[in-house]
Amino acid sequence: MCTMFSKTRSLSYLTTVLAVAASAACSAPEARPALSASASLECQGGVVRSEADAARFAGCETVVGDLEISGSDLTELAELSSVRRVTGKLSVVGNTRLISLAGLEGVVRAGSVEIPRNPLLCGYFGLLTGLEVVDQPLELGKNRGLSQRDVRLMLERVEVRVTTDARQASL
Repeated sequence: MCTMFSKTRSLSYLTTVLAVAASAACSAPEARPALSASASLECQGGVVRSEADAARFAGCETVVGDLEISGSDLTELAELSSVRRVTGKLSVVGNTRLISLAGLEGVVRAGSVEIPRNPLLCGYFGLLTGLEVVDQPLELGKNRGLSQRDVRLMLERVEVRVTTDARQASL
């Protein structure tokens, strides 16, 4: 009898502990809703200027609106590796220490893409290697680290769904 009481008491205690832990996890400000395997997490667009800003997009697959990475001291964009689609403009502008877009290789589609004034950016790791379609012209310019070959390969690979003269790039 004593053993049964002890097991019941232990089970009751364990249930209480689990309920408290679940309550704390679900009420945390950074908690996200549980998703099924087929669901896609959408996040509102925003500006990324720091690692903390980039961390807000961790796990996000679709950015609704513009995603602007500007004026940051970031050297890489690994926190954005889950992003697959940007419904607005994907803008990577004026990042003086950024050397690679490798964290954005999973982006398949964007409304438009603008990548100017990133002096250390190079195409060694690929230049948005997953990008297939944009709805507006690609704008690449004043990225001293990008070769004409890097730019040409990207322009040849990406489908721009506007008039044929919309593909533009300047070095």
